[in-house]
Amino acid sequence: ERFLYPFHKTTCSGQFLPLFQRVFCITVIFMFLWVGLSALPARADDMSDAFGPESIGQSEAVESGLTYLLDYCADASKGASIDFSQIDPLVAFVRGAEEMVAHTPRQRDDNHGAFIAYTLDRSMQDALRYAYNQHIPEGAINASSVRYVQWEQISVGGSGPPELWKMVNDLAQPKVVRGVVREIISPDLHTGAYYEYGLNRAFLLYRQKNLRVMISISSQNGDSEVGRKGFIIGEDENWNYLYTEEPGLDKTGLGWVKSRIYDFYSVCTYVEDLDQPGKVKIGIFQWLGAGWAGFNLVESHHIQKGMVRQTSQFKALLESQRMPAAITLEQVYQSLARIDEDTLRAKALAVVHHMRDKALSDDDLKNKKAIAELSPEAYVAQMDKCELISELMREFMKFSLGKETPLAPSFWVSLEKRPSDGPLPLS
Repeated sequence: ERFLYPFHKTTCSGQFLPLFQRVFCITVIFMFLWVGLSALPARADDMSDAFGPESIGQSEAVESGLTYLLDYCADASKGASIDFSQIDPLVAFVRGAEEMVAHTPRQRDDNHGAFIAYTLDRSMQDALRYAYNQHIPEGAINASSVRYVQWEQISVGGSGPPELWKMVNDLAQPKVVRGVVREIISPDLHTGAYYEYGLNRAFLLYRQKNLRVMISISSQNGDSEVGRKGFIIGEDENWNYLYTEEPGLDKTGLGWVKSRIYDFYSVCTYVEDLDQPGKVKIGIFQWLGAGWAGFNLVESHHIQKGMVRQTSQFKALLESQRMPAAITLEQVYQSLARIDEDTLRAKALAVVHHMRDKALSDDDLKNKKAIAELSPEAYVAQMDKCELISELMREFMKFSLGKETPLAPSFWVSLEKRPSDGPLPLS
């Protein structure tokens, strides 16, 4: 998850202004955004108070390990060659890190960073099967952060999206997967903007004595596309989002701002102690640069809040008694994949109509021009089959967890049990 600030090069009114006026305009907007956005109250469930009052730096050895991994991810020519001794201090740091306490790593390319750690009450194999599985879209399992992810290239470690969970019990030799993905994130909590960009990805999976370790590394490829207006309908935890094609922000007076993400780096480490199986310690480092008019106002505490949004929901999801078994999600995905695209589109259309109706009855959203003009038919017409499946998998997750969804329970129950050549349930 990224907490984003709406800054990209433009002029105050979209027209050329003399130098003094431009500087004055930028200064006023800078102050308005800085004060206004910083003053927004945090959600009660974002656990912001869990962070300690002081950020704690990392040792030089940890910083060196982070540099080594990020350089490795950014340089495709390095292939599968890894010096694991370079990252031993990083793994030790994650294992010992206090949970939900702020750490501030060194800036990278003038971008602020943040760190968060927590324990997941799942085995390494379970965690990876849910989080990195080509039959469980990330937009379904990580809905508060990601809309859609598509692998565009695998350069090392296979010919398709990585199935890391299948490698966990065969680590006589380290496993390395590298590639490039295209990612679309969910709307930002405060600005409503959502972004699309390319990422270099690298995964390392190996044994370190009695530990199993998985490290996921991300490095953004160039600037993101211009941020577009998205909308969170109701509470964020209900995963009801609408996405428009209109550039800008959902902030009064700032709808015209054309923002971008300039840089994003991430190192996420999973550690499982085989002497204490069934629990995974997870530590996440992220750095973000997002801007407008040459300013990068993303600070470490903004990134931390966004990370808490993602990690708290992910942990609650995977530890929920209502969470479907991974094999059930895989079966539902495969059933949806066998359905013709027109039928999938009709189901998705019902979902979009439902969300638009909810938005039009919401006091904060009903007068939004972008929502009033949104055509559900055009909305789903532009989605390909993979995107439709990802959207419907999110609805299945909502149904399983007791969240509201317009699709009938009989549809999902029948879909779970549908044989490979069976008819599609009508409801």
